[in-house]
This record gives sequence, C-alpha cells and structure tokens, in this order.
Amino acid sequence: MFARASQNQAVMRGGHGWAELVPALHLNSRWLVRGGLLIVVAGLLGLVLDRLADPATLPIRKIRVTGALVQVNEAMLRDTVLGKVAGGYFNIDVDAIRRTVEQLPWVKAAAVRRVWPDAISIRVVEQQPLARWAAGGLVNTQGERFHPRVASYPPGLREFSAPAGMAAVVTGHYRSLAAQLAPLDLHITRLQLDARHAIRLTLDNGIELVLGREQQTTRLQRFVRVYRKSLAGEAGRIRRVDLRYRHGMAVQWRHDTATTTKTGRGG
Repeated sequence: MFARASQNQAVMRGGHGWAELVPALHLNSRWLVRGGLLIVVAGLLGLVLDRLADPATLPIRKIRVTGALVQVNEAMLRDTVLGKVAGGYFNIDVDAIRRTVEQLPWVKAAAVRRVWPDAISIRVVEQQPLARWAAGGLVNTQGERFHPRVASYPPGLREFSAPAGMAAVVTGHYRSLAAQLAPLDLHITRLQLDARHAIRLTLDNGIELVLGREQQTTRLQRFVRVYRKSLAGEAGRIRRVDLRYRHGMAVQWRHDTATTTKTGRGG
C-alpha cells in the first residue's frame, strides 16, 4: 500500500515537470527566432550601408550655385570643389566643401547642402569691398581685410592707411566722417590714421582735411558749416584745411604754399 502511494507521488511529480518544461522550451524557441531575425536584419543593414558608402552609388552629377556673383563665377566654384565631390550622395563631406569654397579670397561665406538624389547646392556670399588698404589688400564693409588678386580690384575704391590691426577702427571713422560730409556732396577718397590716431582726409575735390587726434567730429562739423557758407565757391583753389585750431581753421591755397588764411572763430 505504501509502495503504491509512493509511485503515485512520483507520477504526479513527473507530470508537473513536463508541464513546466513545455512552456520553457516554447519561450526559448521564440528567443531563438527573434535572435535569428535580428542577425538577418543587422546583416542586411550592413550590406545596405556598405552599398550607400560606395562612391558609385548615387554619385554627385550636378553642382548648383546661387548667390549674387560678381567676382566669383560658377566655373571657378566647380573647379574648386571638383575633387571634393568624388564620393556618393551620402558620404561627401559638405563641411569640407564649404571650407574649400570659403578659402577663395572673394568669398565671405558659403553654405553647402545635398540635393536629392545626385546634386549639391552651394550658396555664396561675396566680399563687399569698401576700400583699398595702403599696405596691400582690401577692406570689406565689416572692417575686415582680405587679399584677392590685384587685377580683380574694383576701380574707384577709396584708400585707407593705418597701422596693422586697425582696419575695423578706420572703417568706423570712415562711416562717421563720410556721413557728416554727405550733405555737401563731398566724398572721402583717402583716410589716413597714424600711430597717434591723428586723422587726415583727402576729398574727391582734392582738398586735404587735417583733423588731428582730438575732437574730430566737432572739427569736421566746423568745416562743414564754413565750407557751405564761404569756401565752396573757392574749392578749386584750396589745397589743405588744417582744423586743429580750437575755434577756427587754417586754409592753404594751391600754387602758393607760403600763404595760409586763417578763418574767424567758426564754431
């Protein structure tokens, strides 16, 4: 009797073991299937990525150029970036292309982007020259120097002369002083700033203005008032106007370097 009970308990224990084993086997098989699928997907993804990295896949066939181009032309830009677009659409380095374009002296800034499926677009902002720098190169409208070929300089640029590193300072002086002269329809053709920050101007009518290094705005205002009132009719005879006087100015006339005329208290 006891032997039969023991057998029954063993059978029961054996039954519970099979009941627990079947779900475990089912769970393991599902993980094996999922793992296999992940391996297959990863392999396919690797093949796709290798294919896309191949320069022969989606090669760049077109280079589009936009921007207001004067000194830079499309042929120049294409020649410049040709070696940088040998890769396919997905593996070209647009930042490297941008840096290459911005090395052109007449390029202020550039933006490069991919255009699906086989092109890149290059947008160029050219340098806007404001003046020639006496020591070489040009100055742009932001007061930054750049160095294109001399043969490419636009005609009629004014000249700035100043110590190295002073291009931005000179540009600021130019804008302020030019605005004061604008009502007289006079334009600055040369601005000289020396090491002591003293300023001399040459105007488009040939007159030289000596402003010195103090109260330059006030001194030029004085010149504007006197010029409008009494000097404009004699402009062709005036060589130089020295404004470094507290309440007046000294006028040097052409063809008579020994004679100067001192104005009244003028301001």
